[in-house]
Amino acid sequence: MILTIIGAIIIFSVIIFVHELGHFIAAKAFRVNVLEFALGMGPAIFKKQGKETLYSIRAIPMGGFCKMEGEDEDTGTDGAFSSKKPLPKIIILIAGATMNILLGFIIVTSITAVSAFQAGGMSSTVVASVSSEASAAAFLKPGDKIVKVNNSTVHIKRDISFALSNVSGDREYNIEYIRDGKRYSNTFTPMETTYDDGSKGYIIGFTIAPAKIGFFKILHEGFFQTVWMVKLVFVSLGMLFNGQANVSDMSGPVGVVSAMNTAAQSGILDFLFFAAFLTVNIGVMNLLPLPALDGGRTVFALIELIFRKPVPPEKEGVVHFIGFALLIALMVFVTWNDILRLFGR
Repeated sequence: MILTIIGAIIIFSVIIFVHELGHFIAAKAFRVNVLEFALGMGPAIFKKQGKETLYSIRAIPMGGFCKMEGEDEDTGTDGAFSSKKPLPKIIILIAGATMNILLGFIIVTSITAVSAFQAGGMSSTVVASVSSEASAAAFLKPGDKIVKVNNSTVHIKRDISFALSNVSGDREYNIEYIRDGKRYSNTFTPMETTYDDGSKGYIIGFTIAPAKIGFFKILHEGFFQTVWMVKLVFVSLGMLFNGQANVSDMSGPVGVVSAMNTAAQSGILDFLFFAAFLTVNIGVMNLLPLPALDGGRTVFALIELIFRKPVPPEKEGVVHFIGFALLIALMVFVTWNDILRLFGR
């Protein structure tokens, strides 16, 4: 567990560094004065003053920030964030989340490459064999390429299970596939199965044929694995809003470290895959239009873009302060729940 905690600290530090680096690079590109670029929180243990930016490492290895001139007030200088036009503001604000998602793509693509060379092949969406008990056996044949399940487009193997995540076994669903260059469509009834962890789910009832390793195939797999992660975040949020899940199901840092420990026990690649999902998750969540988050700040930039007039920085600052306070309260709540779950309460 100690090694997992150390690994978690490193992962969080890298994720936050990459996020803030995105803001930093975009700010510099649009000539915004970056007053301080810091890794960590709390008192500084290392400082180096650049031409215009103070670079620092702080004592608590969690968090970090890219402090720009004029973020919350109008300083009246050309190098202030507040003096820039809406479009540069938007690019600077979303650059952090973009870097997080890009980091996730790089990690997942690297894992895909390693796994492919270890296995001597790659995953695909081509049918290898069909269970005789499956209703799909009436029409599916080896060599068929699955392109759509339950009206969801299939790019990678994970898309198939994702499309079946909310189905039941008491009705028929649509499946589309390509055979000999022609596209076919049929209906099937999912088969119930029990996974290794004891949970139950539904499958179509066929195995996947391996594919040859290729550079562009690896990129394709890595890209759509990242897209799958993004979709999973939105599905989770949807479950939260429609009542299928509640706030008490959310996890904070303690819960994340616990999940990391579980992933680490399955091997380094599973641990890194979890880290990739975590950075993508953080990137997507930061883009949500909530006060204090980059997405919330982007909303104000969009208002300025549409109405040709910025919201007074003081008023925007109040909104973000309230949002930040609410986010801290939520973090305390989910962390407390994590602790209770950790001790089996």
